[in-house]
Amino acid sequence: MGWMKKSKHQNPDVATADVPARKFSIERAILRFMFKVLLLVAIIYAGLQILVRTDFFQSRVEDELSRLAGMEVRVGRIRAAESLNLRIHDAVGVSDVAGIEVHYARLRWRFFRSWGTPMLQSLRVDGMSLTIAPDAQGVLQPRFLGALSQKLFEGIGIPMPQAAQTAGAKTSGGSERGGKELRPPFEWLQGPMILRGVNIRWNDDEGNLLASVNGLDLMWSTMVTPNGGRVSHVECRAAEINIVKGPKINGLHLELVEADGKRFLVALNAVDWGTAPQPRDPAAEVRALLDAMD
Repeated sequence: MGWMKKSKHQNPDVATADVPARKFSIERAILRFMFKVLLLVAIIYAGLQILVRTDFFQSRVEDELSRLAGMEVRVGRIRAAESLNLRIHDAVGVSDVAGIEVHYARLRWRFFRSWGTPMLQSLRVDGMSLTIAPDAQGVLQPRFLGALSQKLFEGIGIPMPQAAQTAGAKTSGGSERGGKELRPPFEWLQGPMILRGVNIRWNDDEGNLLASVNGLDLMWSTMVTPNGGRVSHVECRAAEINIVKGPKINGLHLELVEADGKRFLVALNAVDWGTAPQPRDPAAEVRALLDAMD
């Protein structure tokens, strides 16, 4: 009668039922894994949102901004956007001769990065007042704007005020906190820098006004070419430029391109040049730029 006994593994109905059971078990395991991954991501995201609000993180950002500016910078409040970009409200930088007041700034940052790599990637500022002046060593503060200031004055065709010009020349050879050499302006930014609604004062080392700009909108961007060169683009618009003992310009529009150390004027016009000399012909500069690219 042993031939009449059948093992359960020989039952076709039971064997067929095991297949969907195993498939359902695998699907449940995948769903559990995906749920754990999503939960981990949510915890990390919430942790970063909380981290941005801590005094530890704020001190890190303040140290980075102070290092780049060459002067002490303090931040009122830091929040993170949905994409974890930083929103900075009411930042203030003060030294004996210069000052920074920022109403609102939005920046992209890299908290996890290799040693020596800057934290900042790109920067946008809405509403800022600057006082730029040389310190005791003759270096402009905030130092990261020294060379850019000189480029803007040269692009307009107006000599930079002598005291600021002398100090601006020293920014390239100056040293930052910690004794490390400061790299050329804005090389620490991988993306664009956009400034909106900026008012700037250039003072001498005694606090006397040399020049001022009101209602400045500026966009600066850079890229590295395949052969290791660097191409920078600067475009700015200013409601009013006032040079003490010099011309007053209203409604300025300036656009510059710098490639491998050569500077090309793309656009230069104003509503009223005042007593300033007539600008160069931008078309000739554009032709020279195209010839250089060929």
